[in-house]
Amino acid sequence: MIRSLFFKQKKPQTIVVLGIVMLLLGLFMSFDDMGTLSQSFALMFISMVLLGYSISFEIRQDFKNYKHYRLLGFTIFKSKLKISFPEYLIVFSARHKQGTEWGSVAALGKQRSGDDFVIRFFKGVSHFTLFRTNSYQLAKDRAMELSEFLGVEIKGKI
Repeated sequence: MIRSLFFKQKKPQTIVVLGIVMLLLGLFMSFDDMGTLSQSFALMFISMVLLGYSISFEIRQDFKNYKHYRLLGFTIFKSKLKISFPEYLIVFSARHKQGTEWGSVAALGKQRSGDDFVIRFFKGVSHFTLFRTNSYQLAKDRAMELSEFLGVEIKGKI
């Protein structure tokens, strides 16, 4: 049997906020008779999709990897993930800024920033970001587990 590790990708914060707002609006509409029942159910359904979807990378021991699109934990669709077998892994802190001046969520502010800890595969000069989290301990533990699983060294300080 082929073992595999799953790395769930972090959902953007604006999606979570939008999903919660739509869910509350749908609940308010259904209890206050503001709209039709189908409108409130449609809003609640869309919010459940926004809050319940996730993307995960499956890394297998034979390195036939997949990208899973999931809804409420169940895989709906998976596609092959075409990445090269890494020479080494790196865990590091990544600071990022993202502009929110466009789109329907511009009211949340002009810029978002944050600190994440990232696990990346490196093969020569190319890289692939596998996992991103706010917790250094989680990133370190997952990198060590992946290093033992694939037999690849972790470079840099950990």
